[in-house]
Amino acid sequence: MRSWALLLLMGAALAQIGKPAEGFLQGILPPPGSQVQVEEKNRRLLAVGYTGPLDAAFLGRLAERATGMALAAPLGEWMAKNAGNLKGQRVSLILGEAFLLDLVLTEPLRARIGPREIQETALGEDRWVLGERGPMLRIFSDFQCPFCQRLAHEVLPQLKPRALKGELRISYRHFPLKEIHPQALPAAIAAECAGAQGAFWPYHDLLMQGRLGDYLGLARTLSLDPQAFAACLKDPQVAARVEAERALALRLGLRGTPSVFMGPYRVPDPFDLGRLLDYLTLAR
Repeated sequence: MRSWALLLLMGAALAQIGKPAEGFLQGILPPPGSQVQVEEKNRRLLAVGYTGPLDAAFLGRLAERATGMALAAPLGEWMAKNAGNLKGQRVSLILGEAFLLDLVLTEPLRARIGPREIQETALGEDRWVLGERGPMLRIFSDFQCPFCQRLAHEVLPQLKPRALKGELRISYRHFPLKEIHPQALPAAIAAECAGAQGAFWPYHDLLMQGRLGDYLGLARTLSLDPQAFAACLKDPQVAARVEAERALALRLGLRGTPSVFMGPYRVPDPFDLGRLLDYLTLAR
Protein backbone atom coordinates (compact mmCIF):
# COMPACT_ATOMS: atom_id res chain seq x y z
CA MET A 1 0.00 0.00 0.00
CA ARG A 2 1.32 3.43 -0.94
CA SER A 3 0.91 6.60 1.10
CA TRP A 4 1.07 10.29 0.32
CA ALA A 5 0.76 13.42 2.42
CA LEU A 6 -1.45 16.30 1.30
CA LEU A 7 -0.60 19.41 3.29
CA LEU A 8 -3.69 21.59 3.25
CA LEU A 9 -5.02 24.79 4.76
CA MET A 10 -7.97 24.71 7.09
CA GLY A 11 -11.17 25.75 5.35
CA ALA A 12 -14.23 27.53 6.64
CA ALA A 13 -16.36 24.40 7.01
CA LEU A 14 -16.99 22.94 10.45
CA ALA A 15 -15.19 19.64 10.84
CA GLN A 16 -17.60 16.83 11.61
CA ILE A 17 -15.35 13.96 12.73
CA GLY A 18 -15.71 13.73 16.49
CA LYS A 19 -19.04 15.59 16.48
CA PRO A 20 -22.42 13.89 17.02
CA ALA A 21 -23.00 11.67 13.99
CA GLU A 22 -26.65 12.52 13.43
CA GLY A 23 -27.25 14.93 10.60
CA PHE A 24 -23.91 14.44 8.86
CA LEU A 25 -25.54 13.04 5.71
CA GLN A 26 -28.15 15.77 5.51
CA GLY A 27 -27.91 17.57 2.17
CA ILE A 28 -25.34 15.19 0.69
CA LEU A 29 -26.25 14.06 -2.83
CA PRO A 30 -24.04 11.12 -3.85
CA PRO A 31 -23.45 10.35 -7.54
CA PRO A 32 -25.86 7.83 -9.12
CA GLY A 33 -24.98 4.26 -8.21
CA SER A 34 -22.94 5.23 -5.15
CA GLN A 35 -23.38 4.95 -1.41
CA VAL A 36 -22.10 6.96 1.57
CA GLN A 37 -21.78 5.28 4.97
CA VAL A 38 -21.02 6.72 8.40
CA GLU A 39 -19.13 4.95 11.19
CA GLU A 40 -20.03 5.92 14.73
CA LYS A 41 -18.28 5.51 18.07
CA ASN A 42 -19.88 6.67 21.30
CA ARG A 43 -22.56 8.35 19.16
CA ARG A 44 -19.85 10.44 17.49
CA LEU A 45 -18.79 10.43 13.86
CA LEU A 46 -15.65 8.32 13.58
CA ALA A 47 -15.31 7.98 9.81
CA VAL A 48 -17.13 8.32 6.49
CA GLY A 49 -17.11 5.68 3.75
CA TYR A 50 -17.87 5.93 0.06
CA THR A 51 -18.48 3.23 -2.54
CA GLY A 52 -19.16 4.17 -6.12
CA PRO A 53 -17.71 5.56 -9.32
CA LEU A 54 -14.53 7.64 -9.24
CA ASP A 55 -15.88 11.15 -8.74
CA ALA A 56 -13.05 13.33 -7.44
CA ALA A 57 -15.25 16.41 -7.06
CA PHE A 58 -17.79 14.62 -4.85
CA LEU A 59 -15.07 12.86 -2.86
CA GLY A 60 -13.40 16.21 -2.26
CA ARG A 61 -16.64 17.75 -1.00
CA LEU A 62 -17.25 14.74 1.24
CA ALA A 63 -13.76 14.98 2.69
CA GLU A 64 -14.17 18.71 3.26
CA ARG A 65 -17.38 18.09 5.17
CA ALA A 66 -15.78 15.36 7.29
CA THR A 67 -12.56 17.21 8.12
CA GLY A 68 -13.23 20.92 7.76
CA MET A 69 -10.24 21.24 5.43
CA ALA A 70 -10.10 22.80 1.97
CA LEU A 71 -9.68 19.53 0.10
CA ALA A 72 -11.66 19.66 -3.13
CA ALA A 73 -9.04 21.33 -5.32
CA PRO A 74 -5.87 19.52 -4.11
CA LEU A 75 -7.61 16.15 -3.99
CA GLY A 76 -8.98 16.66 -7.49
CA GLU A 77 -5.51 17.53 -8.75
CA TRP A 78 -4.01 14.48 -7.06
CA MET A 79 -6.67 12.16 -8.49
CA ALA A 80 -6.24 13.56 -12.00
CA LYS A 81 -2.49 13.04 -11.83
CA ASN A 82 -2.27 9.66 -10.08
CA ALA A 83 -5.52 7.65 -10.19
CA GLY A 84 -4.99 6.32 -13.69
CA ASN A 85 -1.60 4.88 -12.79
CA LEU A 86 -2.80 3.30 -9.56
CA LYS A 87 -5.78 1.26 -10.75
CA GLY A 88 -6.44 -1.74 -8.55
CA GLN A 89 -4.19 -0.49 -5.78
CA ARG A 90 -4.81 0.54 -2.20
CA VAL A 91 -3.58 4.04 -1.35
CA SER A 92 -3.52 6.11 1.85
CA LEU A 93 -3.45 9.90 1.76
CA ILE A 94 -2.53 11.80 4.92
CA LEU A 95 -4.69 14.92 4.98
CA GLY A 96 -2.85 17.65 6.83
CA GLU A 97 -1.57 15.95 9.98
CA ALA A 98 -4.68 14.54 11.60
CA PHE A 99 -6.82 12.78 8.99
CA LEU A 100 -6.41 9.82 6.65
CA LEU A 101 -8.10 9.05 3.35
CA ASP A 102 -7.87 5.36 2.41
CA LEU A 103 -8.63 4.60 -1.24
CA VAL A 104 -9.09 1.31 -3.08
CA LEU A 105 -8.87 2.30 -6.74
CA THR A 106 -11.07 -0.41 -8.18
CA GLU A 107 -14.47 -0.32 -9.87
CA PRO A 108 -16.40 0.62 -7.85
CA LEU A 109 -13.97 2.84 -5.94
CA ARG A 110 -13.95 2.47 -2.16
CA ALA A 111 -12.89 5.25 0.18
CA ARG A 112 -12.78 5.89 3.92
CA ILE A 113 -12.10 9.26 5.58
CA GLY A 114 -11.24 9.11 9.26
CA PRO A 115 -8.91 10.36 11.94
CA ARG A 116 -5.26 9.44 11.80
CA GLU A 117 -4.83 6.63 14.31
CA ILE A 118 -1.72 5.17 15.91
CA GLN A 119 -1.96 2.16 18.20
CA GLU A 120 -1.38 3.39 21.72
CA THR A 121 1.23 0.72 22.35
CA ALA A 122 3.28 2.33 19.56
CA LEU A 123 3.17 5.70 21.34
CA GLY A 124 5.60 4.48 23.98
CA GLU A 125 5.73 4.74 27.74
CA ASP A 126 3.84 7.47 29.58
CA ARG A 127 6.01 8.62 32.49
CA TRP A 128 4.83 12.13 33.41
CA VAL A 129 1.07 11.78 33.81
CA LEU A 130 -1.62 13.87 35.48
CA GLY A 131 -4.74 11.94 36.45
CA GLU A 132 -5.44 8.31 37.16
CA ARG A 133 -8.36 7.36 34.89
CA GLY A 134 -9.77 8.05 31.48
CA PRO A 135 -8.34 8.30 27.96
CA MET A 136 -4.75 9.46 27.67
CA LEU A 137 -4.04 12.88 26.17
CA ARG A 138 -0.43 12.73 24.95
CA ILE A 139 1.29 16.02 24.22
CA PHE A 140 4.57 15.80 22.29
CA SER A 141 6.06 19.14 23.22
CA ASP A 142 9.09 21.44 23.39
CA PHE A 143 9.62 23.87 26.26
CA GLN A 144 11.04 26.58 23.97
CA CYS A 145 8.24 26.28 21.41
CA PRO A 146 5.92 29.33 21.59
CA PHE A 147 2.93 27.25 20.45
CA CYS A 148 3.59 24.73 23.23
CA GLN A 149 3.73 27.60 25.72
CA ARG A 150 0.41 28.85 24.35
CA LEU A 151 -1.13 25.39 24.80
CA ALA A 152 0.17 25.27 28.37
CA HIS A 153 -1.28 28.72 29.15
CA GLU A 154 -4.61 28.55 27.33
CA VAL A 155 -5.73 24.92 27.23
CA LEU A 156 -4.04 22.86 29.93
CA PRO A 157 -5.48 24.94 32.81
CA GLN A 158 -8.94 23.94 31.56
CA LEU A 159 -8.01 20.26 31.24
CA LYS A 160 -6.07 19.73 34.47
CA PRO A 161 -9.20 19.91 36.71
CA ARG A 162 -10.85 17.33 34.46
CA ALA A 163 -7.80 15.09 34.83
CA LEU A 164 -7.98 15.37 38.63
CA LYS A 165 -11.67 14.37 38.44
CA GLY A 166 -10.80 11.22 36.48
CA GLU A 167 -12.18 12.28 33.10
CA LEU A 168 -8.84 11.92 31.31
CA ARG A 169 -5.12 11.61 31.87
CA ILE A 170 -2.53 14.08 30.53
CA SER A 171 0.89 12.80 29.51
CA TYR A 172 3.81 15.10 28.66
CA ARG A 173 6.14 13.68 26.00
CA HIS A 174 9.49 15.20 25.07
CA PHE A 175 9.98 16.32 21.48
CA PRO A 176 12.71 19.01 21.70
CA LEU A 177 13.25 20.67 18.33
CA LYS A 178 16.90 21.23 19.16
CA GLU A 179 17.85 22.26 15.62
CA ILE A 180 15.91 25.52 16.03
CA HIS A 181 15.45 25.77 19.82
CA PRO A 182 18.82 25.67 21.61
CA GLN A 183 17.24 25.58 25.08
CA ALA A 184 14.73 22.84 24.28
CA LEU A 185 16.98 19.89 25.14
CA PRO A 186 18.51 21.42 28.32
CA ALA A 187 15.01 22.38 29.49
CA ALA A 188 13.71 18.86 28.89
CA ILE A 189 16.63 17.40 30.86
CA ALA A 190 15.95 19.84 33.70
CA ALA A 191 12.27 18.82 33.73
CA GLU A 192 13.36 15.20 34.05
CA CYS A 193 15.51 16.14 37.02
CA ALA A 194 12.60 17.95 38.64
CA GLY A 195 10.50 14.87 38.02
CA ALA A 196 13.07 12.75 39.83
CA GLN A 197 12.23 14.82 42.92
CA GLY A 198 8.46 14.59 42.38
CA ALA A 199 8.05 18.04 40.84
CA PHE A 200 7.74 17.47 37.10
CA TRP A 201 4.46 19.33 36.58
CA PRO A 202 5.24 22.39 38.75
CA TYR A 203 8.60 22.66 36.98
CA HIS A 204 6.86 22.18 33.62
CA ASP A 205 4.61 25.13 34.41
CA LEU A 206 7.58 27.38 35.23
CA LEU A 207 9.38 26.40 32.02
CA MET A 208 6.27 27.09 29.96
CA GLN A 209 6.38 30.66 31.30
CA GLY A 210 9.54 31.05 29.21
CA ARG A 211 11.87 30.84 32.21
CA LEU A 212 14.65 29.04 30.38
CA GLY A 213 18.36 28.94 31.15
CA ASP A 214 18.65 29.14 34.94
CA TYR A 215 17.47 25.61 35.59
CA LEU A 216 19.10 25.28 39.01
CA GLY A 217 17.51 28.57 40.05
CA LEU A 218 14.07 27.25 39.08
CA ALA A 219 14.76 24.13 41.15
CA ARG A 220 15.50 26.31 44.16
CA THR A 221 12.20 28.15 43.55
CA LEU A 222 10.45 24.80 44.11
CA SER A 223 12.66 23.95 47.13
CA LEU A 224 14.26 21.00 45.36
CA ASP A 225 17.57 19.54 46.52
CA PRO A 226 20.09 21.64 44.54
CA GLN A 227 22.97 19.18 44.78
CA ALA A 228 20.89 16.24 43.56
CA PHE A 229 19.43 18.44 40.83
CA ALA A 230 22.85 19.62 39.65
CA ALA A 231 24.14 16.05 39.55
CA CYS A 232 21.08 14.93 37.60
CA LEU A 233 21.64 17.63 34.96
CA LYS A 234 24.99 16.02 34.15
CA ASP A 235 23.72 12.42 34.13
CA PRO A 236 23.98 11.02 30.57
CA GLN A 237 21.18 8.55 31.25
CA VAL A 238 18.75 11.44 31.79
CA ALA A 239 19.70 13.03 28.48
CA ALA A 240 19.37 9.60 26.83
CA ARG A 241 15.75 9.29 28.03
CA VAL A 242 14.88 12.63 26.46
CA GLU A 243 16.66 11.73 23.23
CA ALA A 244 14.84 8.38 23.10
CA GLU A 245 11.47 10.12 23.34
CA ARG A 246 12.50 12.59 20.63
CA ALA A 247 13.56 9.65 18.42
CA LEU A 248 10.15 8.03 18.96
CA ALA A 249 8.39 11.22 17.84
CA LEU A 250 10.47 11.26 14.67
CA ARG A 251 9.71 7.59 13.98
CA LEU A 252 6.01 8.37 14.36
CA GLY A 253 6.37 10.94 11.60
CA LEU A 254 5.64 13.93 13.82
CA ARG A 255 6.78 17.13 12.18
CA GLY A 256 6.34 19.83 14.80
CA THR A 257 5.14 20.78 18.25
CA PRO A 258 2.77 20.52 19.90
CA SER A 259 1.64 17.21 18.38
CA VAL A 260 -1.31 15.91 20.37
CA PHE A 261 -3.07 12.54 20.56
CA MET A 262 -6.26 11.72 22.42
CA GLY A 263 -6.06 7.98 22.90
CA PRO A 264 -5.02 6.68 19.47
CA TYR A 265 -6.35 9.70 17.54
CA ARG A 266 -4.29 12.64 16.32
CA VAL A 267 -6.06 15.85 17.37
CA PRO A 268 -6.33 18.32 14.47
CA ASP A 269 -6.43 21.56 16.49
CA PRO A 270 -5.25 21.16 20.09
CA PHE A 271 -5.91 24.85 20.84
CA ASP A 272 -9.65 24.29 20.38
CA LEU A 273 -10.95 23.04 23.72
CA GLY A 274 -14.23 21.96 22.16
CA ARG A 275 -12.40 19.83 19.63
CA LEU A 276 -10.31 18.22 22.37
CA LEU A 277 -13.45 17.36 24.30
CA ASP A 278 -15.04 15.92 21.14
CA TYR A 279 -12.03 13.66 20.75
CA LEU A 280 -12.15 12.78 24.42
CA THR A 281 -15.66 11.40 23.88
CA LEU A 282 -14.46 9.60 20.74
CA ALA A 283 -11.56 7.98 22.63
CA ARG A 284 -13.60 6.61 25.54
